[in-house]
Amino acid sequence: MSDSRPTLPAPSPAWRDRLLALFRRRGWRGYPKLLHWLKPPGARRELLAVTRYGSRFYLRPRDGVDTHVLLEGFYESEVLEAVRPALGPGAVLWVVGANFGLHAVTAKFLHPAATVAAFEPSPAMATRILEHSELNSAPVDLHAYALNDHAGALPFFANISGNPGMSTLHPVENQVYEQRFFVAALAAADVIERGLAPAPTAMILDAEGAETDVLRGFGRHLSDPALRAVVFETANDFLVTREPADLHALLAGAGFSSRVLVRNERTAHGLSNFLATRA
Repeated sequence: MSDSRPTLPAPSPAWRDRLLALFRRRGWRGYPKLLHWLKPPGARRELLAVTRYGSRFYLRPRDGVDTHVLLEGFYESEVLEAVRPALGPGAVLWVVGANFGLHAVTAKFLHPAATVAAFEPSPAMATRILEHSELNSAPVDLHAYALNDHAGALPFFANISGNPGMSTLHPVENQVYEQRFFVAALAAADVIERGLAPAPTAMILDAEGAETDVLRGFGRHLSDPALRAVVFETANDFLVTREPADLHALLAGAGFSSRVLVRNERTAHGLSNFLATRA
């Protein structure tokens, strides 16, 4: 497993960003006023921060995932750790639902010999992936479209603030979304067979309810023995109830067995991350 790291030309976080990050981590009073003073209107509001892995990101202090990274150094690091053993030279990692690139860019940063393909249909998040890829000298292959079980144009429900990670093709009842627009979607089998991206040897799948559709779209490629590991997010009781049944059937039918990943950060909620590997 390669663990060499490129030399970063990017500057270290400025003292303003370090001070604001410290206030945010400690929960000290006066943070909003300090933010307004140090980051006045017209200034860039994001904080440049370094994760515990050494990768760098411009983070939004009021957004959910960004806040966890500021407070704890990363978000769902158990996901990254689960796929790292599969990221040797020649490996191909697909990150489906890449958000602002935390896992995709960090994986490429840590394992430069691996190919990393980031799938993210939100234009706002795709832009952040490109910036973070350049910031870390960690070139990921950006695919600015959704994966589904068929090709087409699909409605996408997006948040651009608060928790953009909840943006989805499958809106949650009673959940308020700031934007609704159409995005292009392809089946993973089409992506592979048309040569748009090499077939994955490992995958991180966080599609906010579309996990079954994404896996169905692989067709026969889901059973390819070269695909060694799939991390996916679904209900906490998945291993007990085997629901969603279609999701369980797809993975079991392709020869995978699953186990839950223990969270490394304080990120517990109604969903858990699972690692599927071949039995």
